[in-house]
Amino acid sequence: MTAPRIRLLLQLAATLAILAWLPGNLAKLTAMLLVWMIGFGRISRRELILMIIVNAVFVTMNIGALRAGAFQFSRPDALGMPAYEFAMWGFYALHTLRMLGGEVPRGKHWLTLVMAVVFAVPFCTVGDGRILTILSGSVLVAVLALFHDPMDFAYAAYMIALGALVEHVGVWSGQWWYPGSPAGGVPWWFIPMWGGVGVFTRRLLLPFVANVADASIPT
Repeated sequence: MTAPRIRLLLQLAATLAILAWLPGNLAKLTAMLLVWMIGFGRISRRELILMIIVNAVFVTMNIGALRAGAFQFSRPDALGMPAYEFAMWGFYALHTLRMLGGEVPRGKHWLTLVMAVVFAVPFCTVGDGRILTILSGSVLVAVLALFHDPMDFAYAAYMIALGALVEHVGVWSGQWWYPGSPAGGVPWWFIPMWGGVGVFTRRLLLPFVANVADASIPT
């Protein structure tokens, strides 16, 4: 494993430790930003823009999910969310891109965008965990039927593993909770959610940050 990837894994471990044990949402956010700066090193303007856009998209999705009753944060600061949540998804996306890299996928970006919207709708509107698992799982199967390069599966698998860590650390440390007392505290729909985000991270976000000259980012 290369030194940059080891640094990214340490960055992730530190982020999870802060999430679980550092008291205070603003303190968590401040410490996370510092850890992310150290772990990422230089962040390009495109990467910064990407993080801002991803955060805005997921804040909007979270608002819909919170209103639908899909989950709740234990100690919210604004809009039903703790301060650190307004920055988390941008970190997840850039962390995954830096970790996996790879060539920019080919295909029709408009179709990818349409599928991303279809994929997001259940998470903003459905509160029942069983129904959400079925709907989101079905959409993910359709997405992987359309986009099935080996790296699509790699991105999906990595983000599912990342999501398993984040979700269980967050629930077990009391940062958020899901209704219905699912086994282990985390509902099964986290798998298609994080897996789908992984596919769309590669299909939509990688082209935005990739080196224009060689149509790839380092692995």
